[in-house]
Amino acid sequence: MLLFDLVVPIVGFYVLRALGVEPVLALILAGVPTIVHFGYRAIAKRKLDALGIFVLVVLAGSVALSFVTGSARFLLAREGWFTGVIGIGFLATLWTARPLAFRMARGMLEHSTLAATLRPDTWDARWEGSARFRRTWRVATVLWGVGLLADAVARVVMAYTLPTDTVPALGGVLWAVTFVLLQVVQHLYFTKVGLWRSLREDPEFAAGGLPATRSGGAHS
Repeated sequence: MLLFDLVVPIVGFYVLRALGVEPVLALILAGVPTIVHFGYRAIAKRKLDALGIFVLVVLAGSVALSFVTGSARFLLAREGWFTGVIGIGFLATLWTARPLAFRMARGMLEHSTLAATLRPDTWDARWEGSARFRRTWRVATVLWGVGLLADAVARVVMAYTLPTDTVPALGGVLWAVTFVLLQVVQHLYFTKVGLWRSLREDPEFAAGGLPATRSGGAHS
């Protein structure tokens, strides 16, 4: 997914530009592998989730509008709008039964080698029984929402202020920086509040207890 959705479009853009293709057409053609990839997943693997549909809509809409506006910068800024909508989506789930960071983490862990250690099958019970557990995942959701919105703003600014041919490469670098930074900050936060330790070591957490503090050993 990373290869098709990130690396191939960037490489494709620069190959097409080297061949003398105009920026708007190069950006459109460079996005074709992503569309093909989503189509393959939908047809061959029968796996097209809401995010995949959203990406296809954004790609199709931005391409259509680019023909109207003739603006390469509009196409360059589409990743910013896309990222911004995802960031808003994270924040919107704070008012749902489970915030998005919780659901995404649990979904990934259920199919990983860490499932036996971090026990995602107990998370619903932990959610119902612990205010601290709920607060931890809400904070993580805010972290991702705000971080992605900041990334979105940076992308739009880059698209409209920097030379056209430099934006795709810088955008790819920004993806890596944003993702790694958010992962590191989230991990440090989880470590500080004792989330991983509580999931590994506190059998009473799922029944409504709270992890013991290091200082006094009493529940919070």
